[in-house]
Amino acid sequence: MKISAQGIAKKHLFFCLTDILISGSINQKVSRAKVGKALSFLKGLEEKGLVELFLFSGRAEEKMRAKISENSLEKFFEPKRIFFITKEYIDSKEQVDRERHIANLDADHDFADEFFKQHLLKTLLEEGKIERGKTVVIGHDIWFDAFYTMRFAQVDFVLVESALSERNRPMPARIQGLNYAEITESDMKRLVLGKYPKPDLRFLENYIFNRLKLELFQGGELDKITRLAQEKRAKG
Repeated sequence: MKISAQGIAKKHLFFCLTDILISGSINQKVSRAKVGKALSFLKGLEEKGLVELFLFSGRAEEKMRAKISENSLEKFFEPKRIFFITKEYIDSKEQVDRERHIANLDADHDFADEFFKQHLLKTLLEEGKIERGKTVVIGHDIWFDAFYTMRFAQVDFVLVESALSERNRPMPARIQGLNYAEITESDMKRLVLGKYPKPDLRFLENYIFNRLKLELFQGGELDKITRLAQEKRAKG
């Protein structure tokens, strides 16, 4: 099947790195052969000017560049379209956020700033370098790659089902209404051609807000209020 510019629905494809293109804690069995075949197909489209391939990660550049090289991914992405956490990005944060970022790094050298991806998308949109309707994020986490993307960058996303997670913890079941894919040539072709249905984001919103309510009222503020009331009653 010959693909023309008129048939392209998604031109700007943003790939998360860990658990999608390289093995991570969630998806430990990423197939380099399948990834290579899918990216080779997309690279062929990019060489014809039909799509643009982006790679982004919320981790520091030095460590992730080594992983890109180890997995032979550098040939698929133009250097100008690979983005990582930089000192400039950290310095641009408000003081409180900057200090929190540094503290998180000190506590965990593998810390990922998941909001960086939204910052990047919004910046590129504002600069007119990508078009909202032709942009898609290929991720796996229902909070960081789905909910954040829906709320902040407001571009489309698909989730890699074999790596499905919730705040970097395995999630056993999919959420209704969302689009799921694998990193295969056939699924990537469906994606760029716009063959996935329009997602129904109400199910995602309901799931996230219900989770937030549970976290707030179970083991959180409600328990604290109840405990204080009980202690007060016990004291007469």
